[in-house]
Amino acid sequence: MNFLRVCLVITASLLASSLSLRAQSVLEENGNIFFTGADGARKQLSDGGRDSAPVLAPDGKQVAFIRGTPGKVIPTGSGDSEATELWMIGIDGSKPTMLLRGRESQDMKQVVAGIAGAEFSPDGKLLYFVCSAWATSGAVHVIDLATHKDRFFTDGSSLEAVPNGDYKGCLLIQKHKYFIGGGSYDWYWLLKPDGSEVGPVGEDTDNFRSTYVK
Repeated sequence: MNFLRVCLVITASLLASSLSLRAQSVLEENGNIFFTGADGARKQLSDGGRDSAPVLAPDGKQVAFIRGTPGKVIPTGSGDSEATELWMIGIDGSKPTMLLRGRESQDMKQVVAGIAGAEFSPDGKLLYFVCSAWATSGAVHVIDLATHKDRFFTDGSSLEAVPNGDYKGCLLIQKHKYFIGGGSYDWYWLLKPDGSEVGPVGEDTDNFRSTYVK
């Protein structure tokens, strides 16, 4: 009997550990955002059919996502782009908040359109995102989540915030650059949170990840 009791206690403990280690996750289905908790319970967070690219905040309490605006376009250097919006919502579906809406400008650094993806800084205080901009490159912007003020960060067509390791908080950004003798290339570069370049990473980020991201 004692042996059976011990087995039951061990089994319960392992089950609890398994549940606690199960990662929270977010996904998009049919234009709506869903959150799955550590307990496996799934909750629908939006229902308008216009949402995409959800990303979970580092504290696991909020989700940022992009909302489409069908029929509304903004001119950019790469053509007309949808006047997308950037939203945030609690994992329980509370406090849906529009952080930023599309805007026009003659200055491509100030245009907000065609938002393609967003990334939280590791401390959850900033949200970086990529917009349509020039014919050869997008524009990376950053929004301060305390003030909801956004600013142009750098040119770039994709981004990833380094989550940990020696370069925690830095950004991996794919940039379109030109050789001195002619021609161009699209490499990933590592940038500090202040926008200054640390250096080139290369055509992909695999070696950087295996070396510096723990």
